[in-house]
Amino acid sequence: MSDPESAVATFESAFASRAPHLGMAPEVPAHRASLCELFIACSPLVGRLPPSLFNMQFESQDASFRAARPLAMRRVITLAGQPIARIILDWQVPCASHGVDIAVHPDHRGCGAGLALLRAWLAAADGERRTCTLDVIADNPARRIYERLGFVEAQSDPGAPYCVMVRPRTDT
Repeated sequence: MSDPESAVATFESAFASRAPHLGMAPEVPAHRASLCELFIACSPLVGRLPPSLFNMQFESQDASFRAARPLAMRRVITLAGQPIARIILDWQVPCASHGVDIAVHPDHRGCGAGLALLRAWLAAADGERRTCTLDVIADNPARRIYERLGFVEAQSDPGAPYCVMVRPRTDT
């Protein structure tokens, strides 16, 4: 198995080949406002909560991700130079990769960004012989996409809002 830097390079190359119409850049502080807007746009509570509460939720989620997975790869996806999606992957887990966050702005779903991100992640993980894991809200419609890509529910507690999904490594 290669090191995390190799996995990141493989991921970036796989994404570029799958979505040449989209850009990708490491997340930087200048992306913060766009990422907060993306967080709000993707929330099922949009329109029902005040913006200040969403801002606090975004800050809390971001702090949690950074504390739990400080070395995770963070990438912003752009279309015509404008941020439309983000992905956070943790390649630091031995023999595995964890999908911390994947989000595509609702106005840009269907442009291929989400599927290209997922397929690039899986291609890089397969090349590195890594298992892929992610946590997903139990009733999130994206679960069907994950299942089509080979993820299975690994564990969930009855009544818990999240479940863990795993895609076993493939030996290619």
